[in-house]
Amino acid sequence: MADSPDTPTTADEPTPTGMKARLPLMGAIIIGPVAAKALGFGVPAATDSVAAHAEGEENAPDDSAATAGAAPSVHTLDNLVLNPAASGGTRFLLLTLAMECSDAAGVTLLQSRDAELRDVVLSTLGRKTVDELAEVSARESIKTELIDALNERFGKKTVVRLYFPQYVVQ
Repeated sequence: MADSPDTPTTADEPTPTGMKARLPLMGAIIIGPVAAKALGFGVPAATDSVAAHAEGEENAPDDSAATAGAAPSVHTLDNLVLNPAASGGTRFLLLTLAMECSDAAGVTLLQSRDAELRDVVLSTLGRKTVDELAEVSARESIKTELIDALNERFGKKTVVRLYFPQYVVQ
């Protein structure tokens, strides 16, 4: 039978390479965000209090973080590994730590003193036993202890909040 347009491709025909092979991916990368924005995805609507602040209304609640439109200044330490106290090296804590700073200068300070930052975190948590680290109800007190140790080393109110995006005790 002769080749017709409906005949599927065979192994003898070359597959597209180079730029032709990447066209579908490039189209999705370029067109996807444009289509999402046109459909209203990913664009948060302004709340009444933000809109009121933008218009200068006096009775709007004071929420300076929302009105400034600035994201919090956060510095992250990924994949810290330490052996808890009295574990004999047979147990470990795998931790990712996100520190919200009072301003961008705090993030810059923490980034520039990374080795010192890691030392404070590892020495503070390294004094804890496996049982203390594994106790879920103790996590808030651990966060408070870490914030106090970090602010003692880097200055009052450098770190205002602390998050554990990853916290695994093995």
